[in-house]
Amino acid sequence: MLSTEQIHTFKRDGVLILKQFFSPEEIDRWKHQVLNYFKQPQTPADWRTTLLNTHTTSFYLDKDPTPVNHPKMQQLYACFNPHIKWQGENELVARGPEIDAEWLGARAPHLDYPVYAPLRTLANSLFYLKDVSDYGAPMMYWPGSHHIAWDYYTQHPQDYMTQGELSQDQVFKRITDRMTGPPVPFSAEAGDLLIWHALMLHSPSVNKSHSPRLAIIGRWGNQLHKGEERFDFNGDQWQHWQLNAGKCHSKQSKNPPKCATA
Repeated sequence: MLSTEQIHTFKRDGVLILKQFFSPEEIDRWKHQVLNYFKQPQTPADWRTTLLNTHTTSFYLDKDPTPVNHPKMQQLYACFNPHIKWQGENELVARGPEIDAEWLGARAPHLDYPVYAPLRTLANSLFYLKDVSDYGAPMMYWPGSHHIAWDYYTQHPQDYMTQGELSQDQVFKRITDRMTGPPVPFSAEAGDLLIWHALMLHSPSVNKSHSPRLAIIGRWGNQLHKGEERFDFNGDQWQHWQLNAGKCHSKQSKNPPKCATA
């Protein structure tokens, strides 16, 4: 189950960090799949060449950990809303070593829009296949920015998914300019899981380590019906969630499981 404190933290900060969520055996298996897909690069130069010439859009892990087919993910997402048929997909995002690059921190603050799917994304996920340090290309995020973004879109609903006159970059800059605190890095061990609110402002960073950053990013939500709006920004920000402490019942399981714990 999710504790009352975890729910409070997620609502406040927009993130939930679950340590050692995936087993070492799972991480090791997935890491070898990814390295084999890239043909086992050995040096920073090899990684630069490989990443320039290898597309990852069609790559999927064997036994891909999703809220549909991974028991622990299924249990966890039942804690967010057990009545949603969670949909979405994982994406492999690798960043090769750039040891001599200048450290710029958060380089491109943005939100992830579900441009290519009729989804209302809610709870996205991120985990690494290798340990990631503060300068090893961690994802940077602004705690509490989901509230700032919601307030912005309440005032400018046409700017969600850039349906108005402003460009995507202009909208993201306006939201970034409203932030009062700095971003923090998700530096983590392999197998730690970050759940992040789909309206949380985040950014990539440079990989100054000697090792590739191998991340699996998932974007999850429920499918929209024809003509249905993704969000009513004049309504309740949490109207599509059912975050309650206690047991969580999954539609996909005949035996209601308990939620995963930190």
